[in-house]
Amino acid sequence: MQDNKLIKALVLNAQLGNNSAFEQLYQITIEPIYVLILRLTCNTSSAEILTKKTYVNAWQKISQKDEFSSILSWLKKIAIETVLVDKSIENKSAGILDVKIFGDNPFEKYIQDLEFRNRLIYILHDIENLSF
Repeated sequence: MQDNKLIKALVLNAQLGNNSAFEQLYQITIEPIYVLILRLTCNTSSAEILTKKTYVNAWQKISQKDEFSSILSWLKKIAIETVLVDKSIENKSAGILDVKIFGDNPFEKYIQDLEFRNRLIYILHDIENLSF
């Protein structure tokens, strides 16, 4: 992640409506957010759509972001909410994970095979180190 002062300045400018600052935040944070959503959905198409929705939601809520939480933690919370809303609306079963994303990693295959609720708990607690 980039220098903390740079991130704080970008967040402040984005909160003031600066599209370029938000675009820079997007470029800095897109990879971990996309990977989180991909792991949760096990579907590249859904992950791409939900990642876009996450950043739209983040843009709409950027003025509410406090100065104490990191931008990545804040975006992860929005991403998780976005996935949960999507799952509750569509209530669809897990898709097939595109192996090109993670290769033949047996760990990722194990995660994919979990039911959504178990996958959600495992990823958030054990991979993202978020507490309940």
